[in-house]
This record gives sequence, C-alpha cells and structure tokens, in this order.
Amino acid sequence: MRKYLAVICTAICSLTLISWGETGHRAVAKIAANHLSPKAQLAVRNLLGKETLPDISTWADEVRSDPDFKTTWVWHYIDLPAGYSFDEFAKAVKTMPEANVYKMVIRCEYDLKSPATSKATKVAALKYIVHFIGDLHQPMHVSREEDRGGNNIQVKFNGFPTDLHSLWDSGLIDHLNLNYQQMAAKFDDATPVEIKKWQSDDLLIWLWESYQISNILYQEAAADPNFTEDYYQEHLPTLQKRIEKGGIRLAGVLNAIFEK
Repeated sequence: MRKYLAVICTAICSLTLISWGETGHRAVAKIAANHLSPKAQLAVRNLLGKETLPDISTWADEVRSDPDFKTTWVWHYIDLPAGYSFDEFAKAVKTMPEANVYKMVIRCEYDLKSPATSKATKVAALKYIVHFIGDLHQPMHVSREEDRGGNNIQVKFNGFPTDLHSLWDSGLIDHLNLNYQQMAAKFDDATPVEIKKWQSDDLLIWLWESYQISNILYQEAAADPNFTEDYYQEHLPTLQKRIEKGGIRLAGVLNAIFEK
C-alpha cells in the first residue's frame, strides 16, 4: 500500500475505459454523494477540498498507466472459478492470497478510520474506495481469470464487435446516452427500506451478487454472442440496480467511517 502514499499530485494520464467507464463511476459517486450524512459531507470536503466524489471517482483508473502504479491493476477485481456455492465463494474470497478488490476495500476502510493515518494516505484511500466499490458492482469485475474477466470473450452488440467486459464497462452505459448527472438522477430511486437493506449487506454479499450475474452473462454469451437491442432492454434493470446499489452502499460505508 506504500504505492499510494505519495500519489495525490501525480500527473493524470489518458483514461482507459474500464470498470463502468467515466460515466458509470461518476454516476455511482454522485448517488453516494446524494446520501451522505452531514458529518460525512464535512469529512469528504476536508479531505478533497473543492473536488467532489464524482470528480475523483476515476482517479484509480487514470493513474494505472503510471509505472509507479503498475502493481495496482489487480486491486480492481477478483477472479474466481465458476459454479461456487455461497459458502465456497466466501471461503475462496477470504483465503485468496493475492491482492484483490475485496482486500483493498477493507484496507481503505482501515486507513480512513485509523487516527494514525496521514491525511495524504486518507485522501488516496478515499479516492480508491470510491472507485473500488464501483468496480465490485460491475459484474465482470467478479469473474474468471482464464478469459481476463470477459475481455477475451468476443461478442457483438447491435452488429458492432466488442468483448463481454467492455460491453458491461461502457457499451451498455453509452447506449443510454446520458451524462452522469442524468444517470444518477434516473437511477437513484431506492426506497428507505431498500437503502437500509443494501447498506446492511456484508461486503461478501456485494461481491456474490456480481459473481452470480457474471455467471449468467457468460452463459448467455456462450449460447449466442450476437446481442441486439433486446439484450440491452433485458439487462437495463440489472445495469441500473448495480450502479444504484454501488452508490447507496458507498454512501453507507462513508457514513459509517465518518460518523464520529
């Protein structure tokens, strides 16, 4: 984790559209910002200054092209074999020796809570956790190592070639033709009961949801990789729910961290 101690002033390189892309990540962050407690709003402002959660939501992707951050690539996802039960899944996630998005969310929470953590480290941890909670709600970020999380699964969407991972990172979102503010406004409609439930779910449940969805997406691509408008219409509710849950849960994490 020393790699992110001195990164706040790193020059920003060109953005690679991964893990929801810019629009999706900013929509997750905007939804989270809508649900922050007053204490969390103040803490975020003290750490970020004039920047907002949507502003910094893609930072973790932007810095990955810097050689100093080459080891952070694996922090954005977790690879698991298909077919696990929940108990098998939970055990595999908890005992995995490699760095992954599950471990990094926990580490960022620790750094944000610890009174011994420097402000620079807290700023970096906040930028990372905003991004990583978005990442783990993208189903193809909890998928299979052998095809690089769907990057090697070639499909077509409305006649245009792409891959399964890219389709879920940005292809379906781009098809919405909304900016992140519009997307957040459209998707942020959870009831108080839903908000309470989603925020009380364990981190493993968040990952498990994505794992279950990615298994279905793999099966669909294997059956017929030529996706049409019907695919978009069928999966739009899933897309909306993952982005909405990501934002609601991110707000819950930040509210809990900064409650004191």
